[in-house]
Amino acid sequence: MPWIENCAADDIPRAHHHDAGPNSMLIQITDPASWKPKPLHVFKETHHFEFLDIEDNDHADDTEMFISESQAKELIRLLRHAQENRMNVVVHCFAGVCRSGAVVEVGTHMGFEAVEKFRSPNTRVMRLMMAELGLPYEVPHHNWREDYRQYIGVKF
Repeated sequence: MPWIENCAADDIPRAHHHDAGPNSMLIQITDPASWKPKPLHVFKETHHFEFLDIEDNDHADDTEMFISESQAKELIRLLRHAQENRMNVVVHCFAGVCRSGAVVEVGTHMGFEAVEKFRSPNTRVMRLMMAELGLPYEVPHHNWREDYRQYIGVKF
């Protein structure tokens, strides 16, 4: 079973992710006109997307900065391609939590085995990708700070 992992952009040039092997895919999600890390690991395929970590309820002056339906469609196409070819997938965004976390969450719905890392998925990315799969998605009410406290074991 191929696996999928979210990580931070800073992890990519140091290969601070699981060894994806030669049959692997890297999905890079960066802010528009931002730094794109050069991978230390050699991936069979690398794909790049540019959009901000903007949720549905966030205000943005430029909606071009949101993930588009066509980008969500392409992400699903790539995950299907990786699955059909039994490729392990590493997905990074800036912090490795929200945008990449959403791609990993959707990947698990598709049958990938998730590498257990903290994720607080971007709900807009998840909603658009799940819609592309024809699956419903209810935006959960999450308190990401509380999720993170539980993840690191801090009790309040």
